[in-house]
Formats: sequence, structure tokens, C-alpha cells
Amino acid sequence: MKQTLKLITILFLTFTTSCKSQNKLTELPIQDFEFESIFGNKIGENKDDVYCLLGQGFFKTPRSDNSTELLKNWLTEHPNAKLIPVSSLKSESNMTYCWIVDGTKNLNIYLVENGCYPGGTMQRPRTWKEMSRKEKKIYRGMEKLDVKVLIDDSLYEKFIEELKVAELYAKENKLGIWDEKKE
Repeated sequence: MKQTLKLITILFLTFTTSCKSQNKLTELPIQDFEFESIFGNKIGENKDDVYCLLGQGFFKTPRSDNSTELLKNWLTEHPNAKLIPVSSLKSESNMTYCWIVDGTKNLNIYLVENGCYPGGTMQRPRTWKEMSRKEKKIYRGMEKLDVKVLIDDSLYEKFIEELKVAELYAKENKLGIWDEKKE
């Protein structure tokens, strides 16, 4: 009986400790970073460690003409913002997909809401285990890439719901890339 009780206590403590650590976010002061458009580096550190505001498709994604201006203005207006690493990809260089937040305001959501980028670009890269068979065929040979998820699923799911609303708003109001006059 004592063994069982001891085992249950150990399992309970392990479970609650792991749950607490999953909910703890890493928040880094934005003043420690320099951003050029969607890419940034930590000031004074290795330039091979890149932080990116887009999680997927950043090389070919459509973007609005004013995206860099809106990004710079947001950063100026939110000097106390924090950078939150969302996922990291280790290869020759290190790429970290991140969010920049100031309280309840999120720069990533703001960019989508203003039509700067499609919402899909703000999804984090998928780990090898998360990929479907079809995706694994497309990315064959890349299974050794070390994609790590740095936030918990519930926070990410909440972000995705906000992202959907932001993109719908931009589409309905024909903002940025959704402006039909530009096509």
C-alpha cells in the first residue's frame, strides 16, 4: 500500500511539474533584437541565429507594399514588447519562429489583420512526427531537421483562432494583399 501511494505521489508530482513547465513562456525583451522586415537577430550575437515573424512560406509569400512600414511602426509604438520563441529549426543556421507581443497585442496578428501576409504564413513549422505521409514524401531527406515546439498546444490553438479572425477581417475589408485593385 505504501509503495502504491508513493508511486501515485511521484506520478502526480511529475505530471503537475511537467504541466507547469509547458505553460511557462520564454519572453525576451524586444530591445535586445534588431529586425529588418520579418527577420531579426539578437543584438551582438551570432547572425546565424535568425528570428522570423513568419513560420511558413516566408520566401514566396505575397506581402503588402506597406508591410515593413507597419512592422516598424508597431515596434516603435510598443517599446516594451516581448519576443516569444514559438518553434525552432536547427540546421546550418538556427531559425526561430517567434511572436512579438505587448500585453494582449500581437504583432503577428496585427500584420495579418492589416493584410500584410496571409494567415497561413503564421503557422509554425510542423515537426517530422506531425507530418502526414504525403508531407514526408515531399520533405524526404529532411527528417533530420530538428524542429522543436517551444509553446504549449493550447496557447498555439488560441493563436490560430485569433489568426483566422484576423485574416477574415483583412479579406472582408480588402486590406493589403486582399485589395482587388492591386491584382
